[in-house]
Amino acid sequence: MKRCERCGLNRQERFYSGPRGRICTTCQKRSRSEAHHRRRVGKIYGLDIGEYDALFLAQNGACAICEGTRKQRLSVDHDHRDGVVRGLLCRMCNGRLLTAARDRPEVLRAAAEYLERPPAIDVIGYRYAAPEANNGRQRRKR
Repeated sequence: MKRCERCGLNRQERFYSGPRGRICTTCQKRSRSEAHHRRRVGKIYGLDIGEYDALFLAQNGACAICEGTRKQRLSVDHDHRDGVVRGLLCRMCNGRLLTAARDRPEVLRAAAEYLERPPAIDVIGYRYAAPEANNGRQRRKR
């Protein structure tokens, strides 16, 4: 057994790259991944070292839209017209929500209005879908 100098865990010899290895392969892989991410974010989005982390901390480690925390890294969101970095988003918000809205705020405002005041309730009143329509989930009480 050997103690990793980075994470402090006692690990078997097979977790080290050689007999003189001081850092376990898990920490080495994590370090390479973080370095690659820093280079990529710097090259593509022009963020200097530490700016991604500063954004991450400013957003409390959560998506700027849904405020959800994810296991994956948050994506750097930017305006496709002028390239301005807007913030960090989860893959769902960045890849689906903003893509579906085509980066148009009026579409998102209309979607919020639709969810808050569905037009069907005004026209036909409350109608509930069959249980199989919502995959067996319980309908919510109003």
